[in-house]
Amino acid sequence: MTKGLAKKESKRMTCHKKYKIRKKVREHNKKLAKTLKNSVKTKRKIDGHIPNLAPFKEELLLEAVNESEAKNEAKKLRKKNPPMIVTKPKAQTPQAAAPKSVSAHVTMSQCDVIIWVIDIRSPVECFCDKTFTELSDAKKSMVFVLNKVDLVPKSVANQWYSLYSSKAPTFVLKSTEIILTECEQIISALKATLARFGGAKPLLAHLKQISSEEKKIGVIGGPQVGKSCVISTILKQCGRTKAKKSTQTKLGENLKLVTVPGMIEMEYKGVLNVLNDIHNYMNYPTEVVTALTRCISKQDAMFTLLSLITVIPGV
Repeated sequence: MTKGLAKKESKRMTCHKKYKIRKKVREHNKKLAKTLKNSVKTKRKIDGHIPNLAPFKEELLLEAVNESEAKNEAKKLRKKNPPMIVTKPKAQTPQAAAPKSVSAHVTMSQCDVIIWVIDIRSPVECFCDKTFTELSDAKKSMVFVLNKVDLVPKSVANQWYSLYSSKAPTFVLKSTEIILTECEQIISALKATLARFGGAKPLLAHLKQISSEEKKIGVIGGPQVGKSCVISTILKQCGRTKAKKSTQTKLGENLKLVTVPGMIEMEYKGVLNVLNDIHNYMNYPTEVVTALTRCISKQDAMFTLLSLITVIPGV
């Protein structure tokens, strides 16, 4: 009787255990899916889904194989020789470049003080009577700069300096440092000449003494006389650089320098015409002498020769 009345164990599962099993199964399935995803899958060879009974099956299969081989070769070539990537340059906004020179009349109308640059090798060709009268009528303060003084003898420089200083304040500048050092070795007396009335320091001191009011300084001259060199020399002496956006650079409290020179339109027909085109005669030095002799008249040549004869003692 006691055996029949004993309770049997229930086959029902507790909820805690049931949910735990489900969780474990889910985690196991996720792990399997992850391993399958990361594993390398081998592609099955597909025959193009062409049925066996289809006509010309072998020819179609050969075409498919050839196409796949051609694609593989093209990929290999691309890897060896990658295509060049051409990038289009960005469209730059055109910036208005500052002009190298303007007309002398523009500079004369805008500026209060005019620096007239003259090549001392042939000052007569660089001088223009019309421009001089215009400046004197307009009552503009004028300064002459005899440039390239180291390329002429001391006596010639002194004569031209005395002539131009009678018209307006005159200063002299050398052409380059290298030429000056070579010239000083030959002509030692040139040092005293340059120390007396040469260089950019006396020129700047004179410009500052002109007036206490604010004034603009402009540079004019004929072609290839060294206008830009004079501007750069003045800026270097003041410790300034040429302004990129504007055409004016401040030298001091009351002085502004116009960095665009004014061009006096003239045509050289004498010595300067030959000297400016000297690069064309480099291979033929005798032609330089003949070209220079054409620029000098017979009377001037005889006068200089006679003056030299009178100077030489015992002749």
